[in-house]
Amino acid sequence: MGMAASQARILQLTSRKNTIGNELSRLSMQKMSLTRAMSKVSKEYNEALSSTVLKWSNNSGVSYVDLSYKNLMTPSSMNQQTPYLLTDTAGKVVVDNSYHKYAQMISSDGKAGGDWESSRTEILSSLTGIPADSIENLNKYEETADENLKTLWEIEDKEPERPVIEGSKDDFLKNIEDVVDLDGTIDLGSGSSALSKLRSTLDNIAGSLGKYIDDPENIESACDSFYTEHSASIENNEDLSNDYFVLKGNGDGYTIDVAKMMDEILGAYGTLSSNVGQNSYGTETYLWSDIDSTEYKNWETEHKSWETTYNNALEEYNNSDNARSTLLTAEQESQISFYDKLFSAIAEKGWTYNSKAGDTDYLNQMLQNNMYMITTVNREKETDSASGEISWENSYETNIASNFTNIYSVNDNSAVNEAMSEYEYQKSIINEKETRIDTRMTDLETEQSAISQMIQGIEQVCKDNIERTFSIFS
Repeated sequence: MGMAASQARILQLTSRKNTIGNELSRLSMQKMSLTRAMSKVSKEYNEALSSTVLKWSNNSGVSYVDLSYKNLMTPSSMNQQTPYLLTDTAGKVVVDNSYHKYAQMISSDGKAGGDWESSRTEILSSLTGIPADSIENLNKYEETADENLKTLWEIEDKEPERPVIEGSKDDFLKNIEDVVDLDGTIDLGSGSSALSKLRSTLDNIAGSLGKYIDDPENIESACDSFYTEHSASIENNEDLSNDYFVLKGNGDGYTIDVAKMMDEILGAYGTLSSNVGQNSYGTETYLWSDIDSTEYKNWETEHKSWETTYNNALEEYNNSDNARSTLLTAEQESQISFYDKLFSAIAEKGWTYNSKAGDTDYLNQMLQNNMYMITTVNREKETDSASGEISWENSYETNIASNFTNIYSVNDNSAVNEAMSEYEYQKSIINEKETRIDTRMTDLETEQSAISQMIQGIEQVCKDNIERTFSIFS
């Protein structure tokens, strides 16, 4: 009975030991699974650390705002009241829920070539809150101002051409022979009296020559430059007897060589004026008018009449332009200008609807994957040279987002923070599971070791009993 009982006990312990082995194997597989899960969590966290997002900056990356549909496609200080059109790969403008109904009013099927003008007042009034009649009046004032500007340009083109003479420097300077002796010198004296006489002489030269040319301000500037360059030396009683620039000391004061002075003044005038040039022989030439001639006097009479007509037209234009500019505030005008660019582009390029365009994360992905582009629009007035008709012309430039100087790719801090929180959470769960498994495996290994010792003990007892029994019968 003892031997049978021992065998039964060994079988029982062996079965338990096998069960523990199987359990340890299962737990070991669970640990391996947790290790793989931890590797996955770590990989996702590391990927989040390197994730980037597109941001907009108006100060070279010092600070950023979201690159959102609203910031691109609605007037604001961020986009400086200029639309940055979101366009798809086909070049169509992407509209979200805020613009969908307006885009349908321009082109019901989203095709290019829609009609913006017929819906313009209604759409602008809806978006800006400006009364429709104010927008209509603004249109009328703009049309009137444009017509007055056109008239002003037409009158400007009819300005009578001033009769001019082309001749040498000597011929030109004959116009001031009654003011200064071109071959002589002028005694200036010294100190403040010298400065006063120099100033008076230069003013007389500028005033006399200025009557014969159409840019008197340039000869005045040349004379002023001469005075500025030499007045300090005279004021300080400096010795200019060896000075290259025409001023000479005579002991009691200064004299000035008129010819050298005029060379310097005309040199300065030549750098400022288009009335000084060279003929085919390389000789310096000057353009001026003979103000005593009959031709000039006839031109003067005609020009005064033209000037009166021009000034009246200019006043008409200024009045109409002031009426236009005072009808709305500067902010309202900038809003209208913004939407004119946006919706004229929608009409010209066509549109496509995407309800998710307003989602900043979605928009970022589309821009980073170059599925959406950003298009700038420049809208300018054009005047037909033949008819004089004024119209608006649009020009566009499309680029991927990363090519814009205001757009930067920066670390996605929100994604990093979210990933870190998720990493810590998953790590705590895995660590807790791993701790439970380690504790359970330790307990099972201890039990398994104890069972092994018990089996060894029973087997030893059985062996001893067998030896003792055989020794009795031997």
